[in-house]
Amino acid sequence: MGTKFKTYSLNKIIFLAGIFGFQFISVGAELIELNRVVAKVNDRVVTWGEIENAMTLLNFTDNEKIDRANDFVDGKIDRLLSITAFSEKGMKIPTSYIEQEYNKRLISEFNGDRRLFRDTLRSKGLSQLEYRKEIEEEIIYSHMLSTRRRLKEDISPEKVELYYKKNINKFKTEEKIQLGEIAFSQIAGEPETVLLQQAHKVIKDIKDGKNFKDAALKNGQSPFREKSGDWGVMVSEREIRSHEIRKQAFSLKKGEISKPFIVNILERKPDGSVGNSGKIAVYILKALDRTLAGHKPLDEVRTQIERELASEIEAKSHRQWLNRLKRDAYVRVTLPK
Repeated sequence: MGTKFKTYSLNKIIFLAGIFGFQFISVGAELIELNRVVAKVNDRVVTWGEIENAMTLLNFTDNEKIDRANDFVDGKIDRLLSITAFSEKGMKIPTSYIEQEYNKRLISEFNGDRRLFRDTLRSKGLSQLEYRKEIEEEIIYSHMLSTRRRLKEDISPEKVELYYKKNINKFKTEEKIQLGEIAFSQIAGEPETVLLQQAHKVIKDIKDGKNFKDAALKNGQSPFREKSGDWGVMVSEREIRSHEIRKQAFSLKKGEISKPFIVNILERKPDGSVGNSGKIAVYILKALDRTLAGHKPLDEVRTQIERELASEIEAKSHRQWLNRLKRDAYVRVTLPK
């Protein structure tokens, strides 16, 4: 079996390449021993079986398993390192807290159905004791992550402004329009000439002084008729599914009314796709409001930038912390090519 190696200089992690037992699974043309030990942190070991099972639960393909196995082993090692550091600080998670989280998951994930819960654990090859242990480790790992988080005060206004300038394209705003519509649909298979006649009569009434909203309230079959044709929201080009409506809408200036035009009505097909229904409608649009493309102002995205900067700082800080734990240890990971 082809192998590749990853080595760190460590003192608390010793990689073992021994094989316990002879249980196998097939990954592509390779055979991976389920019980092969890939890492050890103090008295805790990581086996190929654990890594393969975690990827199977995520529905990874055989090729994805080979490509991502290294990441999963690294993640497991990081988690065990955090748990070791937690123990060395003399800290413990109260049993009552673990039990509370256990019962919370039983209710939220299994609706309190203990039989379904046991069957699910069995399908994953876990006992209830092992599941409680997993919960405890998740709580510890989350705690160790949270203790390394930087305070908001570490992120200065200058850093936020610099990030905003360097990443200005992240904060682009699209050109948007708010539309009013009058739509004439085929009720009894009317030809387009009849629908166009109705629409042109309304256009004449508007030119003669009738208010667009009044005309929209009294004519046609638009779903927005009771709201005087108003869509009620600003929309971008990509949010308008109909090609004909999209083209006409964004050719209008604010306050302009389109000429009557034909729209091919779309429908959702049995396979979930969207296509022409074979029916038409005649539309009249009015651009009630319109905004140009631009960028969100800094004050509007300041909180978002602070979160992103905090996340970057936390990730870097956590990685440096883990590297310090690994400094004098030795890890060797053997993975299939």
